Amino acid sequence: MIKARRALFVIGIAILLAFGQAARAQISLDLRDADLRSFVEIVAEATGRNFTLDARVQGTVTVIAPATVNTAALYEIFLNVLELNRLTIIEGEQVDRIVPLDLARELAPGEQVRTAGGAFETRVFVVRNISLGETVEVIRPLLPNESVLSTVEQSGLLIISDRRENIDRIGKLIDQLDRPRRKTIETIRLNFSNAQDILTTIQSLDIVPPGGSLSADFRANAIVVSGNDEFRSRIRSVVSQLDTPQRSVTTRVVRLNYADALQLEGVIARSVLAGNADQPGEVTIVAEPQTNSLLVTAPTDQIASITGAIKRLDLRPSQVLIEGVIFELSVETLSDLTAQFGGLLNNALFGGAEFSLGGRPTLTSLVSAAITGPAIGPGDGGTFGAFSVNAAQDQGFIGFLSALTKETSTKLLSTPSILTLNNTEAEIVVAQNVPFVTGSFATVGDSAVPSQPFQTIERQDVGLTLRVTPQITGDNTVRMEVIQEVSNLTNASSAAGGEITAKRSLTTNVLVGNGKVIMLGGLLENGSGAQNAGVPGLRNLPLFGALFRGRAVTRSQRVLLLLLRPRIVRNDSDATRLSREVARDARRASRAIAPIPDNQFPSYPPAQFPFDGANLNQPFDAGFIDDYARSKTYPPLPSRLEFRDQP
Repeated sequence: MIKARRALFVIGIAILLAFGQAARAQISLDLRDADLRSFVEIVAEATGRNFTLDARVQGTVTVIAPATVNTAALYEIFLNVLELNRLTIIEGEQVDRIVPLDLARELAPGEQVRTAGGAFETRVFVVRNISLGETVEVIRPLLPNESVLSTVEQSGLLIISDRRENIDRIGKLIDQLDRPRRKTIETIRLNFSNAQDILTTIQSLDIVPPGGSLSADFRANAIVVSGNDEFRSRIRSVVSQLDTPQRSVTTRVVRLNYADALQLEGVIARSVLAGNADQPGEVTIVAEPQTNSLLVTAPTDQIASITGAIKRLDLRPSQVLIEGVIFELSVETLSDLTAQFGGLLNNALFGGAEFSLGGRPTLTSLVSAAITGPAIGPGDGGTFGAFSVNAAQDQGFIGFLSALTKETSTKLLSTPSILTLNNTEAEIVVAQNVPFVTGSFATVGDSAVPSQPFQTIERQDVGLTLRVTPQITGDNTVRMEVIQEVSNLTNASSAAGGEITAKRSLTTNVLVGNGKVIMLGGLLENGSGAQNAGVPGLRNLPLFGALFRGRAVTRSQRVLLLLLRPRIVRNDSDATRLSREVARDARRASRAIAPIPDNQFPSYPPAQFPFDGANLNQPFDAGFIDDYARSKTYPPLPSRLEFRDQP
């Protein structure tokens, strides 16, 4: 009966295969308890593969496939049937062997390169980051009883013999397990404590879990922790609580190079007081002006930060060279043309024309002075006069014509320069100290002559005064607070007595770029005036009208400009460069104003600026004292003071 069924099955399959080849290799499977060996024959004929069957290849197979499949799908179904029956394929060059799984490990070749599924092979895995024991414990339950698992401890090798699909699955799992552990070892550095003492304390707490470890690195004064994240976090917390500074107090002396100790004392004291509000009195800072030092007393853990702050504030300050130009030009003109005449009777004027213009003397004052006493001058300018007097009758005629043109001009050009530190006020004064009477007193006794008279006098500077406070900003801009004053004597006196001075002053705050010129103030003044006097009606007569009128015309012009230029000096090279520029400019200016020699005796003394801008370390009296006079004078003059650069 079984043989008949087998024959019918084979015939049916053959018919199906023939029909399947006719239908483009599409096969219809519907097997019910078919013989396994017969199924192998069907697969061999459909795929064209050669199989050798082990004697233990026995059993039945049931495949329910309502749809047709191609040969590739048929072979996949075939591999699944073998797996269910605990069988596998050992692939060969021309013939594949079908054997039980427990026999495949003995027959399988050492290396498989084919990709057909279901093949039995042996593969070697290298485990680098985890132990082989842990890996075997994880993958052993995932392997069938027929597979082979072995290890090489020294090389970290894991060898597995099994079906290819299962080995691929195990390989992916090993890749996920064999990954480096991050931050499993951590070093905790100590700042204030000893590593051995901290290690002994932590070990006495008995908080080290299995797999964790603690050790001390004496060279780096650190605790080395190995373990999981929770254990390392706990150790960090314990170390931070134990590694606290000791509240010992120390004292240091900080020498200052540029800052002022008295000024810096208050700044540092306020800063430390604000940072130690909870522990006042632990930090003291005392300034020592003689050595320009700060004496700092503070806890050991704070002394370094305080001294570091002092060093950062003790920086070399920048300097500012401030150059100014003051230019003033004033011109005053006066023109006067006056005719005066009159009749004289009994030594008195009884008629005529006279005018008082511009403070000039009148005809009456001239006649009165001539009669009563010494004659006075008719004033500046040209004067033409005539007189005719009858002494017997005390009568006569007198007259004069005066003409005057006067021009007064003043030119002032001053170029003050001053060098000062940043944020430090500087002042330059080039002036005369002039006394001014502010009061007087006389004691009157029995006589008409006062006794013990005295006057109170106040001296004031009359000239040029420049007071400036520069501040350098972060973008090389200079902010300046400027107070500038120019005053001079006018050679005139007031009615109350005392000299009259002219004063021009300016007070301002400006922002100027480094090396830029700015105009602080300017004045352009143009004034004119006229005085006319004459006899009504007669002054307008043609030709003779000039005898009955007088005219004085005044005109004044003034120009005043104030310019300033700041230049930042940050280091010695900048100072040397600017000093040489100023020296060259001063030498050119002194050469321009020097008198022209006339080759006569005595000769003009040398008046040029002694420094040429190339070498500033030359004697101060170079060029001022003639070498002949120095050598021939008895006793001889002292030698010049030389300056040499420090080695």
